[in-house]
Amino acid sequence: MPLLWTDQLNSLIQFRSTTFDQFPQKLTTIPKNKRLGKLAECLFADWVSCTPNLKICLENHQIIEDKRTIGELDVIIKNSVSGDYFHIELVTKFYVYQPEFDVDTIDAWIGPNRNDSLKNKIEKLQQKQLPLLHHPITVDYLNTLGLSPEEIKQRVCFKAWLFVPLDFDKTLKLFNNECIAGHYLTFNKFLSLHTSKTTYFCPQKQDWLRFPETQKEWFLLDETIPQIQEFMKAQQAIMVWTQYEGQYKRYIIVPYQQF
Repeated sequence: MPLLWTDQLNSLIQFRSTTFDQFPQKLTTIPKNKRLGKLAECLFADWVSCTPNLKICLENHQIIEDKRTIGELDVIIKNSVSGDYFHIELVTKFYVYQPEFDVDTIDAWIGPNRNDSLKNKIEKLQQKQLPLLHHPITVDYLNTLGLSPEEIKQRVCFKAWLFVPLDFDKTLKLFNNECIAGHYLTFNKFLSLHTSKTTYFCPQKQDWLRFPETQKEWFLLDETIPQIQEFMKAQQAIMVWTQYEGQYKRYIIVPYQQF
């Protein structure tokens, strides 16, 4: 999954060293019930383990005040070559485009179920997640590790896949065009695209990070419709992969007609 932007956006600097030459020979065993975001964090940790100059110093550390969890530091890593420490907040998101907004604004991108947005996530990073590094309780804990917030650089690893309408013909300038992963559409519109040679697969949420090309078992439309209808009745978006003569596509089917 690509970085959503290249360098800096709204004071959030991307951790660029997130493209590794190879995957680990053996991934950490990951429980199947982990949320997609936690799965991405596990994969990040495995990728770091393949990079000789990077070492995880702190991972998923909860900050607790008066017996109440006020936040969590995703990861602090050290670059042994440069000596730099980085506090990195990891983000893995799927967004759909709201056509009433300019494509290169943070207002334009919203979660498929309309319960989160790029704008809200950026604000949360700026106002809550990154400042947590300087909370007095965090400072005290870092001191026990021989670290100080002043010597730790803050970065985000903000990755996303973007889904656009079928007639989308714009080029992204603020965001990474490689993040455009597919289209979103209504159930009826999806049905209208069917051909007799098309087969389908509905990945579970945890599998949304996979590429459709890795799927071995595919199904006919009649076998797929009941699963889609179940999500539509629950007013939930669903991802569907299609295969047609060796070509693979991702779609997100949404339970609403417009934003």
